[in-house]
Amino acid sequence: MRSLWPDVRNALAMQSRRREKRSPTLPVIVQLHGAMEVIQVPRSEFPTYLSTPLFPAPAVFWIREPVRGVFANLDVIHIAGPSFKEASQRYPGAEFVGARTNFSAEDFARTLAKIGFCAAISALGVAAFPHTPIRKVILGTDPCIGHWVGGWHGEPVTPINQGLHAIQVRSSMPGSVIHAFVRLFAQFGAPEYHIVLGEADPTFVASSEWPWP
Repeated sequence: MRSLWPDVRNALAMQSRRREKRSPTLPVIVQLHGAMEVIQVPRSEFPTYLSTPLFPAPAVFWIREPVRGVFANLDVIHIAGPSFKEASQRYPGAEFVGARTNFSAEDFARTLAKIGFCAAISALGVAAFPHTPIRKVILGTDPCIGHWVGGWHGEPVTPINQGLHAIQVRSSMPGSVIHAFVRLFAQFGAPEYHIVLGEADPTFVASSEWPWP
């Protein structure tokens, strides 16, 4: 997540345990006459974009045999400061003004899996998940990440434009499969992700701890 959003927290002056070490400037890449130069600009002048990986729905819904890896595209949302187009006007003749993003779709999907699993544990407890497939995804022993982690393309489950992050844990019947829906940076209209945690333990489902009818 640090490689995907290296400057967002700094640009927005969000809460940090190392606030005193936060740089007052951020790097903008400018290409002029074929030469690349990194220019430090104040936070208020930094074009802040939120990179948002876009996934298809978890493959468990549309393919029988698990497929290795995860499929992703990358979108961006302008959230603060000038746009790159506006920033480029400060550098006449520049061929490129922007920033570079280097991220792993698989690492990001595993992060989503961990967030969704932690939310489900918080809501239901450990006893509900003795055999969840998401543990192997998080630990990297299951390479078929996209089988269980993907985007949500139905009606919104978590709030849009409300709060920093939003998470919902739900079940589906029959089978009592548990799902986690995660929207990071919800306040900026970021996409919603869907993590399939597998079937809850039948004993837990039959107990008074099961929260759904």
